Amino acid sequence: MTDQGPFAAMQVVPAGFGRRLAARIIDAIVVLASFFVVGIYLWPELVETTTLVSNVDGARLESVNYAPTVLGSAVLGIVLWAYTALQESGRAQATLGKRALGLRVTDLDGTRVSLLAASYRSWPFWLPGLLAVVGTLEAIAGIAAIVACLFVPFTRRKQGLHDMMARCLVVRRPLPAAQ
Repeated sequence: MTDQGPFAAMQVVPAGFGRRLAARIIDAIVVLASFFVVGIYLWPELVETTTLVSNVDGARLESVNYAPTVLGSAVLGIVLWAYTALQESGRAQATLGKRALGLRVTDLDGTRVSLLAASYRSWPFWLPGLLAVVGTLEAIAGIAAIVACLFVPFTRRKQGLHDMMARCLVVRRPLPAAQ
C-alpha cells in the first residue's frame, strides 16, 4: 500500500477467508432467494421445475425441484454482477453480506473502487453464470473462480487472485495507528 489516502494513519485489518466466505453465503442466499421467487412467480422461463413422485411404505411423497434454465443462468450471472459491482463501488463499499460482517472493499489506498474495478474484481461470481450457454466454458470459469478465491488464505493481505487483478482489498475495519 502507498503512504497516501485514508489508510496512511491507520492499520488495515484484511478480511480473512472465513469471514469473506460467510459474507458470500449471505449474498448467495439473498440473490438466489430473490432469483427463484422471480423465476417461479413472475418469469417462469428462468426456472426449470421437476416434480419427483415416490411411494414409501404406501405413502405418496412428492417433491419439487427448481433449477435455473440456460436463460436463467445467464440472467443470474447479470444479476450477480449488478448486485456485487454496484454495491461494492457504491457508498457502502460492500454487499449486504459484507455489511453484515463489517467488511468493505477498497482500492490499495483505502478509497472507494470504481464500477469498472468492482466489476473486474467480482468476475468469479458472475462469469460462470454468463458462460452457462457454453457448458465447457462454464466449467472452466467455475474452476478458475474457485482457484482465484483460494488465494485468500495464503497471501499477506488476504487477497484472492481477483482482488490482485483489480488492485483491491477487502478489509474488516481500519484501526487507529499506534502512537
